[in-house]
Amino acid sequence: MSKNTIKRMLKKQSIKACILVNNFRKETEGVAAVEFAFLAPLMLLMYIGTLEISNAISANRKLSRSAYTVGDLITQFTSSNSCMTKTQMNNIVAVADKIMYPYTHNMEITLTGITVADGTNNVEWSEAYNGGTAYSKNSIYADLPSEISDSDGFIVAAKIKMNYAPFFGFTEYSSDGVLSFNTTAIPMKEELFLRPRILDELFVKNSC
Repeated sequence: MSKNTIKRMLKKQSIKACILVNNFRKETEGVAAVEFAFLAPLMLLMYIGTLEISNAISANRKLSRSAYTVGDLITQFTSSNSCMTKTQMNNIVAVADKIMYPYTHNMEITLTGITVADGTNNVEWSEAYNGGTAYSKNSIYADLPSEISDSDGFIVAAKIKMNYAPFFGFTEYSSDGVLSFNTTAIPMKEELFLRPRILDELFVKNSC
């Protein structure tokens, strides 16, 4: 085989290769599908993450609103003898479930009446609901902020806790690089302190 023949064969092969490369460069069919295959998992994770964060923020805001509403309704209560029955208290607490809808209703609620005098935070009464922990009568309420305890008077403390369970969970990588969804409940807590609006003090009893 002569050199000229070999040159002609190589030239033909190079031309064919150039044509194939050029056709491959111009070929765009299926590109969108390939790009979507790469981006879809990331977009899905971003969507789920955004949804979970938004739901968690919404649940936390509703928890704050529940604590404020319950405490505010108690401090607006009025009676001739500064006494609220436990039935009346139960009716006020039931409002918290309505506010939290559609989120969990397993809220631990603790409502406490505190007399602040001479720097001492003395518990007058304390009611707990749904697993909350009530304070003992005449015990010291140590969680009262100093800026509040510096001023004598009567305080109503509304404390609400709940565990927010994510719908899908938050994505995380394990030590071996495996992607998974963490559905561990997120503890949330809100505690507010309010003074009675009408009465100087308020007591809770079985009957008044």
